[in-house]
Order: sequence, then C-alpha cells, then structure tokens
Amino acid sequence: MQEPCHSSDAIPSAPILVHVCHGESILKAGLIALLAACPQVRLVAPVGADVIVTDYADALARLKHATHRGARLMVISQREREWDIRTAISAGVHGYLPQRCAADELLMAVQMLGRSQRYFNPELLERATQHVASNNLTSRESQVLALLAQGCCNKRIAIELDIGVGTVKTHVKSLFNKLGATARTHAVVLATQRGMVSSGLA
Repeated sequence: MQEPCHSSDAIPSAPILVHVCHGESILKAGLIALLAACPQVRLVAPVGADVIVTDYADALARLKHATHRGARLMVISQREREWDIRTAISAGVHGYLPQRCAADELLMAVQMLGRSQRYFNPELLERATQHVASNNLTSRESQVLALLAQGCCNKRIAIELDIGVGTVKTHVKSLFNKLGATARTHAVVLATQRGMVSSGLA
C-alpha cells in the first residue's frame, strides 16, 4: 500500500463489513490498520462479512469449497501473470488487486464490492484480456495446460478432468499447435514465459 487511507465526505449510513484473511502476516497487519482507519469500513469475523480481503490461494479455496458464505472476495496478490488473473476471474473472485496497489484503490475496490459490484485493477485486467485474445485457448485447454505444468501425465489429467485419455491427447496436440511447441516440456516453458501458468506466488 502506497498512501494512507483517508475518509470520504459522504460516509454511507451502514458500514461495509470486512474481514481480512491474508497469508502474509505483515501485509495482513497493514491491511487491518489501513481499513480500521476508514469510517466506511467495519472489521468483522468472516461469518457475516460483506467482503473478505484475502490472498490468491485462500480465495480460490473458499470458492472451491463454498466457505465464503456469500461474502464477496477481494484478492490482493503478487500474482500478476495473465494465467493467474484469468484463473481467479474464472473461479469467481469479485475483485483483484496487485500487492503494490495504492491505498485509495484498495478502499475504492472494497466500497464497490460492498455495493455488490466487482473491481479488477485495470492494468491487470487489460493484460489478461489481451493475452486471452492472442492465445485463444479454450477453457479445457487451459485446464490441461495447468496440469501439464504440474507434471501430470495424460492418465492423471484424464482422471483430474474426468475425460478420456484420447481426449487429453487431442487437447495436448491443440496446445502444441497454438503455442508452437514441439513437446510437453517445451509447451510448459513457452506457457511460463508468456505468463500463462501459475508463478507460485501468494
């Protein structure tokens, strides 16, 4: 966060109930201090929160297991690669900010999520959108690529995605054509260079 939070002239009658749950303890402490100083926000436990501000992995886990209880999920993360952003959006997060964002952008994002809207950092969203257009991978191809990057064999991918091994081979061949790759390892290297697979950051 780059700037101190400041209050708005028009304070809503009902504060936005926010829970901060981030894997990086120092960042979490800073977020709590920042949001606690804002009259538009009330910090609460996760149950009953309007907005949960969290990290990438926690947000996706909450969506996968439906443990966010209707709260809108705001991700703050070092992950700025196109693949990570697209994965988060596809999973259903409601907001995404880079860890380097300014305090004012964070507050604006929290307010928008509190009004049942979405907010994605414009720079990251544009980058992800442009990359989707340039690579034109289908949703299934993206899933196969992610599993390839984890070192999964065709049989393992078939099990994970509940599809046939022959179908996996078809998707892998299509990936090779779209990426210009000659082998599985080559495809993963190219995808990593282009920001299409996870960087492993929080």
